[in-house]
Amino acid sequence: MEDIRYCAPGHIFCRANKVMLAVDGSEGSARAAKVAFEVAELTKSKVFILHVINDSVVKQFSLMSESDPQEVLIKYESQGHKLLAGYKGAAEEYKLEVELLLEKGSPSDRIIQVAKEREIDLIVIGSKGMAGSLRGGVGSSAERVVLGSETPVLVVK
Repeated sequence: MEDIRYCAPGHIFCRANKVMLAVDGSEGSARAAKVAFEVAELTKSKVFILHVINDSVVKQFSLMSESDPQEVLIKYESQGHKLLAGYKGAAEEYKLEVELLLEKGSPSDRIIQVAKEREIDLIVIGSKGMAGSLRGGVGSSAERVVLGSETPVLVVK
């Protein structure tokens, strides 16, 4: 079957070698993961699974709960590693090469920056993240990634 597959030069799915999946643990991320894994399987791409700890949320939570910011960050990092491990486990059935990335900062800014640094060919992101279900349409992080990225972005609804 692979021998008869035609790819016109320059098409995204023909030249993709690196697919980045941005995850936050939401239902939207789970749907995006399935699509990212299928695209990576089809294109034989390496998958970079990225989770960004929103540092402003960590600061706000530590202020509101009167907790030590470093302790709060450690808990967020632990949860982030567990989340990434879960997605890596889900990718195993596709027999993909996977690299896990845990970053801190503004999620949309870090997604865009990491994609640029790693020379990602395609970003896959859910249309709504953890906070996006409160709004209609596309979540704010997905919208900022689409508007700010030079890398093609596939938004999964």
